Amino acid sequence: MEGAGEAAEMHLTEFHVLLVDDEPDVHEISRMAMRQFQVFGLPIRLHSATSKQEAIEVLESLRLGPGFSLASVALIDVVMETEHAGLELCEYIRDVMKNRTLQIYLRTGQPGLAPERSVVDRYDIQGYLSKAEATTDKLYTLVKAGVREHYFTGLSHGLQDLLHSLIPAAPSRQGIAEALHAFEKLARVNRKGEKAESISAPLCYILENEFVSGLADWHEAAPALARRDEMLALPAESLHADGDRYTIDGRDLLIQIAPTSVNAGLHYMLRGTVAPPDWEVFVYHRYLRSFAALWKQAR
Repeated sequence: MEGAGEAAEMHLTEFHVLLVDDEPDVHEISRMAMRQFQVFGLPIRLHSATSKQEAIEVLESLRLGPGFSLASVALIDVVMETEHAGLELCEYIRDVMKNRTLQIYLRTGQPGLAPERSVVDRYDIQGYLSKAEATTDKLYTLVKAGVREHYFTGLSHGLQDLLHSLIPAAPSRQGIAEALHAFEKLARVNRKGEKAESISAPLCYILENEFVSGLADWHEAAPALARRDEMLALPAESLHADGDRYTIDGRDLLIQIAPTSVNAGLHYMLRGTVAPPDWEVFVYHRYLRSFAALWKQAR
């Protein structure tokens, strides 16, 4: 199930940022500057590396699936053990690790060795700045914007991967349920098969009033249905003219897909570590309408 790790990002308890630089002072100053950073109300965990190889080892330790790392943002020095070690690391991340979602910002104290325009034109990065520009405010802007973009991209890709994994099972509702549960479990373990740190994952699917799949607090029908009923009694916001709606109660999200000639009736619940931003609701809604259509056609 390639890419399964991306779906895990929706349940993070913290965001991971990698700083790659061979100057100890840069790490100390950056750690002090970022110790109070939060995105979506969640803290930043800063990982340090002093060389290309150390950075690769950190990214591997945070890797959940092919092409994906839990690291949201990487701040990479250009000149380290060699004059172009940082640029080589960028190529490795994109071409060897196949990681397209990590937001990469290059930093350099010697811009003459890696001119900004040529670097931006050649390498798949999100930004470039000199170390003289790396103020606390600039770091805050880059990290926060980078985490947000990584979160959006990772969630969107993860839900696409999930749909892709369900398509072979589409003729059978039992097959869809089994594939769904297998994907959900896989997306919450690291490459060693251990439960990944920083992930909390209560969620469930209730289709045509029948409990189909769930994890953590809602891995059984009774508590899942009880919480669904509690949330159904709360005010809801419209999502679609067909009657789709959503409700947010604290950290819990309920999305309802109304039954139609195309879609099965679906209730999806997710408990995040913080209340979901608006765009996250709409990304889930697009995915759930496709899921409900698959279920409607299956037997």
